[in-house]
Amino acid sequence: MLTRTAAIGAAYLIVQLPFAIYYGWKGKRLIPGKVLAELDFYGDKLVSLLAASGVGAGFATTFELKDFVPDAMDTLILFGESAGIGADFIGLLQEERNKITGFLNKGYIASGILLAACVFIIIVSVLSSINRTN
Repeated sequence: MLTRTAAIGAAYLIVQLPFAIYYGWKGKRLIPGKVLAELDFYGDKLVSLLAASGVGAGFATTFELKDFVPDAMDTLILFGESAGIGADFIGLLQEERNKITGFLNKGYIASGILLAACVFIIIVSVLSSINRTN
């Protein structure tokens, strides 16, 4: 969900960027009328909702995985030790268990970056609402 949300947000940015550059350069809209103002208004609302749902899904998934995966790895290690599996394999499992926390912390970082993007999209959404009424 997190990557799809980021991809949709990036696609929306790529579509909006030429119109914003033209507006900043010339001081007028590329397409006259209310079409672009409506697109900005509804597009910003949609993308901000998608970003918010991606943030929620990213934080929730990372939180649940940080709780579940180390316990599952401990169970595998105990099962391996009781089954008499080689010490090399058990050592590898213990090594990978230690790396999991760092990997899952990157999920929090990605969700945090998407949260910042969501806040900025909400600010832009408020500005496009003001622009739409003018």
